[in-house]
Order: sequence, then C-alpha cells, then structure tokens
Amino acid sequence: MSVQLLLSATDPSATARAMKRYDLTLAGSELRRLDPPPERFGAVARIIATVLLENFDWQNHARAVGLALLLDVGERQLATTLIIDRLERDDVPACDLMIASRVLRLRGRRNSARWVQGLAEERKQGGLPVTRETCAQIIGLLRTPWRPWEDLDTDEIPETTLASLEEPIVVPDLPNTIIRPVRSRGQCDRYAHHLRNCASTYVPLVKAGACRLLGVEVNGTPVELIEVRPRDGRIVQWKGHRNCAPEPGRRRILEQFLSEHRLAVVR
Repeated sequence: MSVQLLLSATDPSATARAMKRYDLTLAGSELRRLDPPPERFGAVARIIATVLLENFDWQNHARAVGLALLLDVGERQLATTLIIDRLERDDVPACDLMIASRVLRLRGRRNSARWVQGLAEERKQGGLPVTRETCAQIIGLLRTPWRPWEDLDTDEIPETTLASLEEPIVVPDLPNTIIRPVRSRGQCDRYAHHLRNCASTYVPLVKAGACRLLGVEVNGTPVELIEVRPRDGRIVQWKGHRNCAPEPGRRRILEQFLSEHRLAVVR
C-alpha cells in the first residue's frame, strides 16, 4: 500500500514529494482509515497534507484529503484559513464545504455545521454554486467565536406528525435488520464506537428534543445512523461507517419503511 511506503520511509517527506498525485492522495486516504492510528501518524499526516496542499491544491479530491489530514492532526486554524481563502475568491467545491462543516462541528457549532453540510450535499449532487452572500455567511461563522447556546435549536416546535418509536422495530423486508431509537448517552456512545462518528456529541441535542436519531442494526451490530429533524420529519443526514454513504439498496427499503411508519418524511 502507498501509505506503508511512507510510514516505513527513512525520509517520508522526500518520498511524498516523489509520489504522483493519485498515489499520494490514496496514501492520505488510507492513513486516515488505519485503526488504531500508527505511531508515525501525526508526522506522516502533516507531510502528506503539506505536499497535497502545496502541489495539488487545484484537484478537489487531493485538497479534501489534505484539509482533512490537517484537522486530524489538530491544525484547525490553518485548515480554516485555507477554506476562508477559497470561499473569498473561487467557486466553492463540495469538498471545502464538507471540511468547513467539520471545522464548525469541532468548534461546537453543530446547527451551523449541519447547514453547511447540507450545502455540500447539494453541490455534490450537481446543485447550483454557492452564492457570494452564502459564502460570506460561512466565512462569518468560521471567524466568530463559539456560542454555547448553539448546542440547542431554539426554533423547534412540538411534534405533530411523527410517530414515536419507543423500542427497536424489525424491518420485515431486510433480513436480521432493526431500527432502534438512539436516545441515551450509552446508545450514542455505542454508535459512535461502531461507526467511528461523532454520535456521542449529539446527546444534548437528543435530550433537548432538537434532533432524533434512528440507528440501523444488522445482526445486532450498528451499521448506519439516521438523523431526523423533529419539527418536520426531514432526514438531515444518513451515514454509515466513518460517515460514508449508506448502502443504496438498504436505504431504498428503509426509506419506504420509515415513511409508512411515520418515523420520517421522505422527499
């Protein structure tokens, strides 16, 4: 693997600079997936990020991996500066919006993070470019300090159309599959552990009724997590392991199931 070449290199910086863009980008992606992280993770991650952002910043996938690695090693301010620079001067690609969303989430601005992530999803699906006014809003969010009250949605209204799910429910058309309400800290931590995501940080939002989490389990193991907005039943996000996209076939069946049982509004 490309990443093993870097991890074992006497001079990983020289090795990284000698690699082609595709190979170095792949190495960065592979490094981020290693669990547990190798001993040289921080040093090699910084090298890969530096080379990708210095030499291949024009290619969105390479840029995305470079920015993600900066966040992985704690270089939030540098990543933020690079994103703001792109927001101020160029048509903003989905990758920058995804990283901006992650920056906001790491700073505790979860509602803003979900809004920016929604913009990223629209861009990935071929939506219209982000307007200059919206870019200015995102820049403002990235530059302003964290406000603790943003942990809670203040405009939620009582649920009127969604059904309440108290216990796990079997999905008949999917073998050994259940949907589980994820409400307690223990369940959030369990999903965060299995899916390698930030579900643990959603406990205050769940307890406040600002979001609803539905877990998908196969043979008793969490495989996907769905966030539903209680106000209107909209599915805010639906992610698998390490925030990857859900399995398409399973999602199609589950969407119909959720709609039929009034657990979410599928558009």
